[in-house]
Amino acid sequence: MLTQFVAAFDDIVIGRFNKQREEQDKINVRYVYAPKQRVLFDLINVNKTMTLPVVSINVTNVSRDESRVFNKLDGFYYAGATEQEDLVSRHIKAPVPVNISISCSILTRYQTDMDQILSNFVPFCNPYVVISWKVPEKFRLAKDQEIRSEVLWNGDVSLDYPIETTGAQKARVTADTSFTIKGWLFKDTDSDVGNVFKIDADFYNENKLTTYDNYESLSGNTYTYPNSSGLVNETSSITISGAPDVTNIFYNGVHLLDNLNVYNLNTNGADQNIMIQGTRYDNINGVLLSSNGGDYFETNVTPICTYETFLSGVHGIGKTIQGHNLDYTKISDNTITFNLSGPSTAQGNPNVNLRFIPYTLSAGYGISDKTTTSRTYSSNDTFIIVNF
Repeated sequence: MLTQFVAAFDDIVIGRFNKQREEQDKINVRYVYAPKQRVLFDLINVNKTMTLPVVSINVTNVSRDESRVFNKLDGFYYAGATEQEDLVSRHIKAPVPVNISISCSILTRYQTDMDQILSNFVPFCNPYVVISWKVPEKFRLAKDQEIRSEVLWNGDVSLDYPIETTGAQKARVTADTSFTIKGWLFKDTDSDVGNVFKIDADFYNENKLTTYDNYESLSGNTYTYPNSSGLVNETSSITISGAPDVTNIFYNGVHLLDNLNVYNLNTNGADQNIMIQGTRYDNINGVLLSSNGGDYFETNVTPICTYETFLSGVHGIGKTIQGHNLDYTKISDNTITFNLSGPSTAQGNPNVNLRFIPYTLSAGYGISDKTTTSRTYSSNDTFIIVNF
């Protein structure tokens, strides 16, 4: 915050003029972090390490801002990244609102220098300016989060002119003012916490709760109502998953609602276009080809596993999968497309069932032979079956 505060004012350039008020020189005003007394000492010591004009700033007080304490929430969760760039959830504890008091002293040799410096910040601090900074990098958030803090000027500048000087002392003009930064102090973060990729929720339907007085029994546990309660035992289950889902599959523009038998994938020497529609494709790590035909391509590529491996489990969370990675093009978060060529030889199976698997390394995967549309209207599989 102090760096941003200085950056908001440290580009002041003043001019030096002759008797005809013609500008003869330009001088950059220096900013130093030090009390005014330290600057004055450096001005008069034998080394004369400090030259004018100069602006000195230093922190004089840090206090808790009661007006910005709203609740006792224990912070919030954000997507973060490990040193290996894996996405994790991070718990950022609620920061403490603080007011940081800044003392600002301006020392110049000439009154015209002082006037120019004051005119560079007084008109803009009416009543405050805003500095922008980000949540500390230590929290390793996946995306930087901006924080905006007000910098309030106290509205007063005290000017001091030298009254008694010796012949060896150079005259100087001093101005003192102060600012308050409304900032935040962050607590240390906890260790990474697990990400939530799947949520199961059961909802118990009932329209008589206006006369039902045993609300303690209405919980997330599985239960049934006694007949005397007059409540209906109806349950709706909803699942939310972060895994990619497949809603539709198209073969050369044809929407598949059932298995498709193909006798030549290399018709006229051209590859066949596959388009998959679904959800959450912005975050997939790749698309795999799986079949029940063993090595689908040449033997020098990674063998793909049989599709039965993927039938168990929901969304494949925690399952080890392998297959042939396909080159694909992501059209949007809902559409991916790729071309498919025929196998070099049949691998001991006259009918090879093909399945395409968009996957993420953390949340799971979807499968193209059980699309949402086909399961809704026909309960059919949507394999592409290559016949030899």
